[in-house]
Amino acid sequence: MTTPETTTDERFLRNASLIDQEAINRQPVAVVGVGAIGSHLAEMLAKLGVMSFTLIDPDEVDTINLSTQGFAENQTGQLKVEAVEDRLKQINPAVSVQHGAVHYHCGLIPPRAAVFACVDSMPVRRQIFRDFCEHDWAVFFDGRMAAESLRVFCIDRSPEAAQTYRASLFPSHEAYREGCTARATIYCAAMAAAILCAQYKRWAMGQLPDHHIHFDLFAMDCYR
Repeated sequence: MTTPETTTDERFLRNASLIDQEAINRQPVAVVGVGAIGSHLAEMLAKLGVMSFTLIDPDEVDTINLSTQGFAENQTGQLKVEAVEDRLKQINPAVSVQHGAVHYHCGLIPPRAAVFACVDSMPVRRQIFRDFCEHDWAVFFDGRMAAESLRVFCIDRSPEAAQTYRASLFPSHEAYREGCTARATIYCAAMAAAILCAQYKRWAMGQLPDHHIHFDLFAMDCYR
């Protein structure tokens, strides 16, 4: 008969030679924005083995979210943070989830957290980055997407990473304005989440993640 302990161990058996579970869980994880990228990212991190989550997003699930975000139709009208928490608990009932159905502020982030910005606002990105520079957070990741293009940043405490990221924080009025029916695709959102997840694994295990990756899915070009 399989015991609960055996089941828990077997959960990660297929990637045991690739993933150091102790390294993955040295710090809590905070996901700011659980929409197109963040909803998929949280699920991937839970399946990677992350056990402590903070989720931040003020929005409810809308019908327009269903084609690109990690929600089901019966979750329409539910707070996104609660819907994602339900999914994480289905994946692993042992995970710890704190959430805030509010706009971001730094007081919601636990000490030494790995922080993921999955927001669609450049001012909020700038604020999270400023807070990262002023707090003891372990590492900061940023995932962005527009139509079929994505960018992923990993900002550790190195001057090079900070310089690369500061250069990406252009004013909001300079942002590319895609049409309302050409803003997102499920494959771009899922790929951005997957790259963020892989970058977090590399950082946690001391494998030197890239500070910036830009992928154009329309042309199938990758820039680093």
